[in-house]
Amino acid sequence: DGLVGALTFHGDGRASFLSRFVDTETHKAEQEAKKMLFSGQMGSRAPTKDLNFRDPSHTNVFSWGGRLLTCHEYTYPHELDPKTLRTLGRTDLSGAIKKTKSLCAHFRIDRHLDRLITVSFRASRPSLGGPGRPSQLHICEFDRSWQLQHDVYHEIPGYNYCHDFAATPSFYVVHQTPFVKVSLEAAQAIMLGKELPGEQMRLHKELPCGIILIPRHSGAPPVRVDLPEPCHVFHFGHCVERDGFLEVDFVALGSEFCMKFQHELWLSNADDEPGLLMTARIDLATLRCVSYKQADPSSCEFPTTHPGKHVIAASEELPRFSYLMANDAGIRLPYQHVVKADRQHEGRQSYYFDGRSVGEPVFAPRKNGTAEDDGYIIVQVFDPATRHTSFAVLDAQRVSEGPVCSLDLQTFLPNAFHGTWCDEVFAEPTSRL
Repeated sequence: DGLVGALTFHGDGRASFLSRFVDTETHKAEQEAKKMLFSGQMGSRAPTKDLNFRDPSHTNVFSWGGRLLTCHEYTYPHELDPKTLRTLGRTDLSGAIKKTKSLCAHFRIDRHLDRLITVSFRASRPSLGGPGRPSQLHICEFDRSWQLQHDVYHEIPGYNYCHDFAATPSFYVVHQTPFVKVSLEAAQAIMLGKELPGEQMRLHKELPCGIILIPRHSGAPPVRVDLPEPCHVFHFGHCVERDGFLEVDFVALGSEFCMKFQHELWLSNADDEPGLLMTARIDLATLRCVSYKQADPSSCEFPTTHPGKHVIAASEELPRFSYLMANDAGIRLPYQHVVKADRQHEGRQSYYFDGRSVGEPVFAPRKNGTAEDDGYIIVQVFDPATRHTSFAVLDAQRVSEGPVCSLDLQTFLPNAFHGTWCDEVFAEPTSRL
């Protein structure tokens, strides 16, 4: 279940930490029963016959327009009180996401339009008696008052999975994976409890692999651009549209990828099939991938960029930096480095957390900062020797010099998936780190 943590810097030298479980209906039912009732989708099995999956609401949390939301993948998000983290309940965002009844975990901010861009997805459903339900992809743009300003809806044949996306002034960008196959046989295996959805993720060589370009404003249909080799993509980095080409960065998991909880360290087999930061360059005239190359040598995941660089205007300077949860020591697991990757291959930096493991780096822009890397990297760190979790703060311009401070929680906190920097301070200091 989702445990939301709020690390707050109060601006006067104090920092505090607050955490609380997302009080979903499945969480409340298990708390009342005092036992596990619902299986997860990635591997945790409940000792019951209930075929319903838990609603963990645990993948990401973000703030926009004074509201705090937690998201999973295939369900409605939950809204929390930003001061107390108390769960206020499920929300369909005033009906904006009723088509798919879901909100995916990742978002983009278009600072030029001052909009939040979200993506919602509903997988296709096979049927014995007809064509079944098609897959549904719905992208919404909200202003600061959470008023829906623009949306695009498509039913894309063969598009079976969505976790993240990228955006340019003209396009939304998603990945079509060959690692998820929707079929009656697969659905039956899930219903009979033989496999969970995550356990079915494996390469299906007959399925296409490509980048799907969805026109943002023209209403034209999506177009798939095939990649030269099969991969699965959970997370995107920078995406730039310039001079008739589109370049997009993402972490690619190769042909042997599967959701095996390897060495009890990571939720996939990253020791056998590491994530690699790749860049695909697409000719928008021919809709062909003209270049596909590795952008950083490390084994990595969770690429993070400056939140003001999610959408790059044609007149802007090209972005350079991504921050990676990585292993930069020639091995693949565990992730013990924060890497500052540079698209110009000039300012790459890396810092090694000796004997410890790290989570996703979160970029916090410096107040009134102007440079792309003018800010801080905040990263969750686990020390197995003390079994303590801490948060390390690094200067994004001097990552290789290590943390400028470390905030020890004096206890263990489970490894997080994703986090988001918020400029607002909601909570009063209840404890000092």
